[in-house]
Amino acid sequence: MHPSITTITGEPGTIKSSLAITWPGPIAFYNLEGGGRRAWGYDALVASGDVTERLFPLPTKSITERWVPLTGYLEAWRSITQQLEQDLAKFPTVVLDTGTIMWALDRDAYLQELQTGNPGRKQLIQIEYGEPNRRMNGIYNLARGFQSNLVVVHHETDEYMQVMDPFGKPVMNDGTPLSITTGRKVPEGFKHTVALSDWVLHTKLRDNIPWASVEKSGYGLQMRGKEIEWPTYDKLDALVNETIPAIVPVPEEVSSA
Repeated sequence: MHPSITTITGEPGTIKSSLAITWPGPIAFYNLEGGGRRAWGYDALVASGDVTERLFPLPTKSITERWVPLTGYLEAWRSITQQLEQDLAKFPTVVLDTGTIMWALDRDAYLQELQTGNPGRKQLIQIEYGEPNRRMNGIYNLARGFQSNLVVVHHETDEYMQVMDPFGKPVMNDGTPLSITTGRKVPEGFKHTVALSDWVLHTKLRDNIPWASVEKSGYGLQMRGKEIEWPTYDKLDALVNETIPAIVPVPEEVSSA
């Protein structure tokens, strides 16, 4: 398969990280939550040099006070993204584990910047999300520019939709637009994740057997809904090779040559 951007999402314990490290190596693995070390074969791949682990000290928020000025988030964001730019140019595959943490760090880093001029700021307002969005877009654009595989592991969360009245206007609740869950799950984090991904794979367990279902594919709609038992990159590649020739006919002059 061509280099691509892949989102892997699913419930905890459904081998998301284990699937991510089956991509072509050597791999730069950004182990932002520690989940990589629970992946099958991770330690052996690190020992062999097939996986280079990237670890970063991440700041934490107070668990005893409701609000304190943010510190360390901007510095951590800069450290990670500077290394990321180098690795996307060097490694065939870069894994971000997780994109959920990456998005939270992005937002808090920008809020820390704003607090420099206004220490009383406690959160971003809607119109200020443009800059964090731009920074996340930059990561995806770098991967495309360097023709590297970027695999982003995500937690999942409920999808929400805005409630509209019969006239197409949003229903308000105490001045805030009312939203309800759709019953679907989506990657938790950067809202443009799915749109910017070539592949979206959803992992799950069925009778204690791991499966991955294709929710989005850059190889066409015919790949959607396909499932892989004990998923790996090689099995996904084989599935593409099995599916695409059956959909795209080979011209006679080529097949007879």
